[in-house]
Amino acid sequence: MDDRTIDQIFAGSLENLPPVSSKIVRIFTSSTFTDTTMERNTLMAKCYPRIKDYCREKHGLEFQVVDMRWGVRDEATDDHMTTELCMKEIQNCQRLSMGPNFVVFLGQKYGYRPIPTYILSSELQLIRDELANTGHDVTLIDTWYRKDSNAVPPISVLQPISSILINFNNKRIPKLQAEDQGKWWDTLGKFQKLFRKAAASLYEQGKMDHDAMHNYFMSVTEREVINGVLNVKNTKNHCLAYIRYINNINLQNLKKASLFVDIINRSLDTESAKLLGNLRDERLPAKIESSNLQKYNIEWIGREGLDPETHDEYLKHFITHFYKNIIKLVDRAMRKEDSSAQGQIVTEILQHLHACKNSVKVFYGREDSLEHIERYMTDDSDKCLILYGEGGCGKTSLLAKAASMST
Repeated sequence: MDDRTIDQIFAGSLENLPPVSSKIVRIFTSSTFTDTTMERNTLMAKCYPRIKDYCREKHGLEFQVVDMRWGVRDEATDDHMTTELCMKEIQNCQRLSMGPNFVVFLGQKYGYRPIPTYILSSELQLIRDELANTGHDVTLIDTWYRKDSNAVPPISVLQPISSILINFNNKRIPKLQAEDQGKWWDTLGKFQKLFRKAAASLYEQGKMDHDAMHNYFMSVTEREVINGVLNVKNTKNHCLAYIRYINNINLQNLKKASLFVDIINRSLDTESAKLLGNLRDERLPAKIESSNLQKYNIEWIGREGLDPETHDEYLKHFITHFYKNIIKLVDRAMRKEDSSAQGQIVTEILQHLHACKNSVKVFYGREDSLEHIERYMTDDSDKCLILYGEGGCGKTSLLAKAASMST
């Protein structure tokens, strides 16, 4: 932090405040669900507790892990908010974490590819016209998407599942719930085919750019990697990537193989494999530093394929590498912290200034009180100005607003 910035902080300026040093290490773990269960469970049992202890004992930091593959509520699925929740959590980790904030595990599964919750109405109309002109039924689009004309520009919003399939969340009658959930997954499959067909055709005609087209093909995991790594300036201090290749996956056992690769119509999904290959083998290694990227080649063994006992050596190396590299990034971040007496004072003042700024953001009204404070500050009175009131009536916010006006 330069001298000019420190002077502004001591002067109480709320302009261009540097971020407050965090006391949290918060990492977002990105992966597909079924193919990384063994690794994530091993980290939970054998690695995260050690990192938590290290962060607390060595640096006084709290260690947190965000794994969205656990515990996303049905309500989020109903409102199609799962992807948006993931993106917001990535932003939270990037904003809050001291050091590492994003770790991705990629294997041979591209994963879940949802349809967009929000689409520009002009773009959806292009897609609808393209499908209608080529003889496709567009009833699904008209049923499930509603135009929001208040948005600028107007957007079309995918409706909550239970607003149309009313038993989707009906846990009291499991049979009806299962029927409506089955109907939704069938509807989703039809949507995916229609959207991808139309988007690809519009792209070939030059009516849609590549990014807009790819939006209809992209998996949640790729979107996480884009936001967590590919769009990040400083990956060296914040990101880790683990890539695992399994040799000789037994595709004869489709039920087991489908946990580790994408299967469609009882065969390998070549489209998903191509999209994954581009992300995993080209774009990700080109962006992230080699020191922050670890690759593994392991064998498919027995009926289970992967098992903690048969792959014990791999897991030991994996959790050791993970531990050392997370600790390395935490230590690196802490070395940059100013631990001097002045640095600690600056940090405390900065925390107050940020609290003040946050209060001002949502402050409205109270003009009479503000005028009273202003008159007191500009007069030569030698009496105290006492601000009093019940808890929660807004004393802190009023003082914050007054302070912001004085600077």
